[in-house]
Amino acid sequence: MTSAPPAPAVPQEKSVFIQRLFTTIAPRYDWFNRLASLNLDQRWRRRAVAASELTPGMRVLDVCTGSGDLALMCAAAQTSGRGIVVGLDFNDAMLHTASSKLRGAETAVWWIRGDAQRLPFASQSFDRLFIGFSTRNLSDVSAGVREMLRVLKAGGRLVILETGRPSNPVVRAAYFAALFTVARVVGLLVTGRLWPFTYLARSVKGFLRPDQMVALLTASGARAWYQPLSWGIASLYVADKPA
Repeated sequence: MTSAPPAPAVPQEKSVFIQRLFTTIAPRYDWFNRLASLNLDQRWRRRAVAASELTPGMRVLDVCTGSGDLALMCAAAQTSGRGIVVGLDFNDAMLHTASSKLRGAETAVWWIRGDAQRLPFASQSFDRLFIGFSTRNLSDVSAGVREMLRVLKAGGRLVILETGRPSNPVVRAAYFAALFTVARVVGLLVTGRLWPFTYLARSVKGFLRPDQMVALLTASGARAWYQPLSWGIASLYVADKPA
């Protein structure tokens, strides 16, 4: 078992840390997600796509696309084949995993390497924008949200799928306990590494509360609302950019 690198202390260090983390777990990332969530993660992604009210012909960006599941679901929803779906990530190993997946959708997915906080697109380029289970990994969440809203068209919609913070104290305590025990053991068994899943558990517990996330989105100029999924284990945020 390899030792963990130092915990990130400043934004630049966090970016390097996240790169190493996802390069380490990329080959088994999907296995971990399915096992640790009892396959609920795919249901949550489908809820996110439904909440986006995506229609054929739209231009879609999936930021921090990871292994590409959310981007591929968006492509499958573009039944006419006229839309554009872009999956962006700054980690080559994750993009390789995403691009290797079979795609049954008419709409192709363009896989692009890029930084979520410095998106390589002109302002107002996309009708819909997604980010799944990655907002908490950004070095600066506020800056990342502003950048995502920048490339979103007026009247467009940003959908954020994140880990949750159950409002029920009993469920919340059980959830956090599972993160630091069951999820870490699953990660160790699947990848042979423990430190990435120790970080991921800590990042979930230390992330913004739902009310704080909604306030951040609102302060960034969007009309935002929150929906808890599976008793609050996951969080769905929808933010509309004013027309």
